Amino acid sequence: MKKYLVCFLAFLILLCCSAAAEETAGEEYAEIAGTVRALAWPYYEAAIEVARSSPDYGRDFTDHKTAHADMVAVKSVEAAEAVAEGVRRGTLGASQEEGRVALSADIDYPALIGAALFHDTGMCGSGYALTEATDEDGSSLLDENGRQKYVRNGENGLYAMHAEDNLNFFEVRTYHSLNSALYVLVNRDGLREAGYRDAQIDLMAAACMAHSKSSSGVRDLNSRADWAECFDRIDACVAAWNADHPKEGISFDRTVFESDDSLLSVLATETLALRVGDVSRDSGPDAEVQTGEKVHVDRSTLNDRGGTVGAELEGAVITIGVDNDDVPGLKGRQVHAGEQNIVENHTYVDDSGLVVHEITIADGCSAPRCTQESVNDHLGEFYSARDERFTVRIVFLSFEDGSDGYFRDAWEDYRVQADQDYPTVEIQYPWDEEVSE
Repeated sequence: MKKYLVCFLAFLILLCCSAAAEETAGEEYAEIAGTVRALAWPYYEAAIEVARSSPDYGRDFTDHKTAHADMVAVKSVEAAEAVAEGVRRGTLGASQEEGRVALSADIDYPALIGAALFHDTGMCGSGYALTEATDEDGSSLLDENGRQKYVRNGENGLYAMHAEDNLNFFEVRTYHSLNSALYVLVNRDGLREAGYRDAQIDLMAAACMAHSKSSSGVRDLNSRADWAECFDRIDACVAAWNADHPKEGISFDRTVFESDDSLLSVLATETLALRVGDVSRDSGPDAEVQTGEKVHVDRSTLNDRGGTVGAELEGAVITIGVDNDDVPGLKGRQVHAGEQNIVENHTYVDDSGLVVHEITIADGCSAPRCTQESVNDHLGEFYSARDERFTVRIVFLSFEDGSDGYFRDAWEDYRVQADQDYPTVEIQYPWDEEVSE
């Protein structure tokens, strides 16, 4: 397995399919990785056009193209190695209760990397969406946990599916993980040729589906019930595809996970790694978005002492493309102001055996509320393994606080709120070390 990992990593770090890369990675495994990318990359190219054609917020949606997929593969392996080491050292993976799924130290690296390379192929659209249950007024129906309810067919009990609308970017974005799983299964023959076994392909599909907490139903990676819900949704998508493509039938075998606790644990672990790898976006100024354009945040126009996301962004100049068009939506503006302030992410095991996720922020005094909203995305992924405890260490390249300590207080207030929202994730700041000394 380590041989697989070394070869895959060498290939991915080079981020190319050149002869030199194949020589460095090892011909056999470079060919495997190259085949996966050859299968996945056309979907990413199509996704660019879907974003460009979007009449709503698709134009300024953050980058989910091939470079992002390559980066996620590397970051996912890094996270998986840390989690596996945590399990081996006894700081993770202790869940043994009935109905719970423990994390595992056994990582199927080829399957994880394959899932990472496929994980956003569903952004190309042309797939399926769950049909949401609504009342007579068209309002969404929610279950007892406040989650969206979906329509089930009376005949077979499967969830009802409908063809997604490529012009509805919100729908494409919402169900992209479902369709990433679909496209893995559609490419089963090609993946077999690349050397993957059927069980690995099903693992890749399930991990692609579950990398989204909401559309997969897997909000808690340690919950067997959540995984059953995820498999129900994949089954419904498979049935919808087969009904529309009777000569190109696909399959998904959920029983390999439901009959083998160890394999379900591997799936849960690799999905956590994929979620962490996905959110570990190394960004920076003038980041490129899904359409291939760049978004510029004039940080001098941000109201750093606004105290809320809206106040920080009021009057801020955030533009897209060569014509410097305004980025209009509040959420899009927040995402770009926040993410472009996060320049590096890494996951590792510290000397005590704890799994640490380190986030490097360029300027802790630049739009702290917007930045904190982006940090929330990281905390949420770790909190999705509800039975485990993690540490998120935040590093600031610059932190020029005023004499009133406003910005340090803002980050301390955030820690209090985050402790309530993500109680199993501990935040550490640089000044904590000063206090301990």
